[in-house]
Amino acid sequence: MRKTKNIKKILRESPLCPLDREAVLSFVLKKPREYLFAHPEKVLSMQEVRRYKQLAVRRKKGEPVACITGKKEFFGLDFFVNKNVLIPRPETELLVESVLQKIQDTKNKIQNTIIDLGTGSGNIVVSLVKNIPAPKRRKMIFFAVDISQKALDIARKNARRHNVGKYIKFAKSDLLGYFLKKKMDLTGNLLIVANLPYVSEKIYQKNKKNLKFEPKIALTGKKNGLEHYMRLFSEIREIFDSHCSMFHVMCYVEFSPEQKDTIAKIIRKELPSAKFSFAKDLARRWRMAKIVLSR
Repeated sequence: MRKTKNIKKILRESPLCPLDREAVLSFVLKKPREYLFAHPEKVLSMQEVRRYKQLAVRRKKGEPVACITGKKEFFGLDFFVNKNVLIPRPETELLVESVLQKIQDTKNKIQNTIIDLGTGSGNIVVSLVKNIPAPKRRKMIFFAVDISQKALDIARKNARRHNVGKYIKFAKSDLLGYFLKKKMDLTGNLLIVANLPYVSEKIYQKNKKNLKFEPKIALTGKKNGLEHYMRLFSEIREIFDSHCSMFHVMCYVEFSPEQKDTIAKIIRKELPSAKFSFAKDLARRWRMAKIVLSR
């Protein structure tokens, strides 16, 4: 007769770290994590034990828990993820917090257009729409932009999941190309939030074992990782110069801490009239740049 295993024993014997073992077992049992501690004597079926062991092996080989479970929490919301999108990182919540704070502090009644560039799973734009009060949200137009159609499909799915799909327009585009080609009348204020690829090829190869489960196109860029930001800042200048009815362009971008000085040089070159500042993440590392162009 085979020995049965309960939740307590499975967790105790697991080779994974506590957070990983709990997340994987919750996924196998289709129960919230709290269930594990409320029902430690719950006996698992042989199929459940087998499934847990299979997934634990995948995690031990380096596959992220988010890829195994197909979901990742970001800004208090669960997002569906797969191999076609970057897994949302906690550091990126700084972008959302900063944009929300800016919107909260803004008292003017001018229409605002918010563009989430490189939207991926849609975690940034969905979090913004969910947390902006309805009166302010009604005066805004939201765009989720990505060069990957597969990523846009995931972003749409997450927008529907959180009941905000009707507020967001989805556009397949390489950076701001969609808006430049359409020659859209972007009046009022334009706010761009961008978590573009910024990992250099050298760093990617060094960390390939940990990054291989995510799309390389969402991670790496040429010119020491910052090619996309060079192009973005150039396109921002083009849009600002061609829209006389635009009062402000604000851009929030994420980067790697060691890139701060290089980002500053790129901003000065591509946007010489812009004002900019930097902010640190919770680990007290430089993580975000805020850039403002005003008339």
